[in-house]
Amino acid sequence: MKRWKAISGVLLLFLVGAAAGALVMHRVDRGRIEAILSGKGSATVDVIVSRYTRSLDLDAAQQQRVRAIVTETHREVSEIRKPAQIEVEAAIDRSRARVRELLNPGQQAKFDQLQASRRERRERRRE
Repeated sequence: MKRWKAISGVLLLFLVGAAAGALVMHRVDRGRIEAILSGKGSATVDVIVSRYTRSLDLDAAQQQRVRAIVTETHREVSEIRKPAQIEVEAAIDRSRARVRELLNPGQQAKFDQLQASRRERRERRRE
C-alpha cells in the first residue's frame, strides 16, 4: 500500500511539473509569436537575422547590413499593410458586434470584458 502511495505521489509530482512547464512555455511562445505577428519592434527582424546568421554563417559586418536591409523592408511592408489593416479591423469589429447580438446580457458583459482585456494587451504590445 505504501509503495503505491509513493508511486502515485511521484507520478502526481511529475504531472504537475509537466503541466507547469507546458504552461510557462505556452506563455513564453505566445508572447514571442504575438510580437512577431504584430510586427512590433525588432522581434521579426531579430528572428530573420538570426535565421540567416545560422543558415549562412554571417559575420558581424554581414549581420549589420542584413539587419539594416530587413529593418527597411519591415518598414516598407508595414506601410503597405496599413490600409488593409484598417479594413481587417473593421471586419473584425462587425463580426464581434454580430456575435454580441447573439448573447444574453450576462454573456454580453463577459464578452465586453474579454474584448477590453484583448484590447489592453494589444495596446501594451504596441508600446
